[in-house]
Amino acid sequence: MTKSGNILPFLAVAAVTAFCVQIFSANQADVDLWGNVFFVQAPAWAEGFHRINTFSFTEPGHGWINHEWLAQYSFHSVHRLFGNAGLIGLKVVIGLLIIGLMNAAIRKECRSGVVRFLWLMLVISVMGFGFNTRPHLFTFLMVAVFLTLLGRPKFSSWLVLWIPLLGLIWVNLHGAFFIGLIILGIFLVGRGVPPSRLSEVRNLAVLAGALALFIGVTFVNPYGVALWKFVAGSAATVRPYLTEWAPFDWRVDFAEHADFVVLAVIVFGSLIFTRIRRDPAGMALLVISFLAALMMRRNIPLFALVAGFVAVRHVDSVVGERLSRLAARVPDRVLVVLAALFILLSVFYTVTFNKTNPLQIEVARDRVPVELVVFLETNQIQGNALIFFDWAEYGIRHLYPNCRVFLDGRFTDAYDIATVNDYFNFLYAGKGWETALQRYPTDIVLIHRQLPVYAAMTALPGWQLVAETDLAGLFLKTDVHARTVAQIRTRELRLKAIPGPVYFP
Repeated sequence: MTKSGNILPFLAVAAVTAFCVQIFSANQADVDLWGNVFFVQAPAWAEGFHRINTFSFTEPGHGWINHEWLAQYSFHSVHRLFGNAGLIGLKVVIGLLIIGLMNAAIRKECRSGVVRFLWLMLVISVMGFGFNTRPHLFTFLMVAVFLTLLGRPKFSSWLVLWIPLLGLIWVNLHGAFFIGLIILGIFLVGRGVPPSRLSEVRNLAVLAGALALFIGVTFVNPYGVALWKFVAGSAATVRPYLTEWAPFDWRVDFAEHADFVVLAVIVFGSLIFTRIRRDPAGMALLVISFLAALMMRRNIPLFALVAGFVAVRHVDSVVGERLSRLAARVPDRVLVVLAALFILLSVFYTVTFNKTNPLQIEVARDRVPVELVVFLETNQIQGNALIFFDWAEYGIRHLYPNCRVFLDGRFTDAYDIATVNDYFNFLYAGKGWETALQRYPTDIVLIHRQLPVYAAMTALPGWQLVAETDLAGLFLKTDVHARTVAQIRTRELRLKAIPGPVYFP
């Protein structure tokens, strides 16, 4: 091997790492970021831990099942200590850990270094969708750890300790801990029931014990059995008004998720033509995660994660030798130059692509009505505010306690479904939409201009459009805010432009 060839493996690792950092360091503020960072500022056992819907005027006494309290407390602690750069760094570290575990798990199964390199790049690309500072990142990490532990042919007795310990952490990090039960159950059945050899009996006994203990520790959370009831109810709740909860639509979503389509074609194509045994547990996980991705786009990264661990051995069996021979024909110097250029380009995009400052979390001015919220905040306008769903947690952060919101991203975690339905019926100008303003004591409305109800609000008696931008409009109830409306009419109060970039929070 030439000197250029000796350096290629190191450049490959550097390229994968650089691409990880590029994809996972996206710094646009997610709509739930304000809640994920500021809603939980004390641990569950402390006096300052919120157990009721404190931030709302519609249901201020409603119980709040925060199924991701530990993740939110972790985000808050990181932000308090290290600021925005710490949150971005945490997200990148989680991504690197996932890909690192994946690479370690598939090295022996994938003999072709070319296949493994390209495979990791594709998985990283698909996982980039929705890789925001949200509690589900911890679920992705836990899935990676579970697949690493369970992917071995022989289970260590230590699994009986590690699985429940991970379960105890997972159940407090994120409500999707039930995915761990699904994985354990699939492996328990897929590894052979009934067992045919003594070694299989031991394997299944270890896994069954780990599963039983995992189930037991899921009740060790601030809400006990109520968390299970909430998770079951939440899983059965349809959310057609949330785009990431919508099914994958090939006609609309293909352009945004072309990498997902490519991954799915490669995965299931390789399963058809593979020359090695198909593991029943792996096949079940692939099918379930793929169907979950089709049912809800938010599960697309989960499919990529499962496929990354499970399917590469089949891809390698089909195309590994061909790709390796093809790569061998390319001079090492050319590959070194290409890898170096890729690394430089990836670093460049990490620093510059859609970013003003890569170490800050940026609030997009075309997605969040910064000027209108600042107007309410600086003029200390108080009241009960119906704010567009995507901006509600931003509003809570900047306006609470002067303003409490109608509904926010906690959804059925903290609100009754009837309140949720009334809220969205208003936004989409459904039958009797105006009764939401009467049934609940609303006196401030801040909504998107593209919503169906916007035009109807401009003509609603007793309400005044007092300020608007290209994105949103602010309405005040005239009898409650008569003085403020008068000051706006006389231009004593004005909406001011905010120059420069806007950073979280």
